[in-house]
Amino acid sequence: ADLGCGSGILGIAALLQGASRVAAADTDSLAVRATADNAALNGLRDQVRVARGSAETLAGLLDGQPADLLLCNILAPVIQALCPAFHTLLAPHGVGLLSGLLVDQAPALQQALLEEGWRAELTAQQSQWGLMTIEWAGA
Repeated sequence: ADLGCGSGILGIAALLQGASRVAAADTDSLAVRATADNAALNGLRDQVRVARGSAETLAGLLDGQPADLLLCNILAPVIQALCPAFHTLLAPHGVGLLSGLLVDQAPALQQALLEEGWRAELTAQQSQWGLMTIEWAGA
């Protein structure tokens, strides 16, 4: 599942690394078109479902089956606002990779995720940007 898919590069990379399919959503119609176009250019059109919207739309594309991997490259305050919906997007045994966040915003995001039942760890950083990995705390 790719929330805030942009160009679709993260979902396409997941497919190239062995994912069987990708559901993707973005609030920007140009991003939705770019994702569809990039999937087609890479011969992956049939493996990518993309629609305009946010977490609810993405959950719909998943047909009630939360994903094994959640990709989300969005700024930390937006991720924080969306994290209550993550349980509909990411399976209890799955892993979420959250990027596009500033390292100094990580503690507040970690706390918000913990309050929603997720273990969160800043697992990589480059300059002031970070990558957070999340897993269900009950898993």
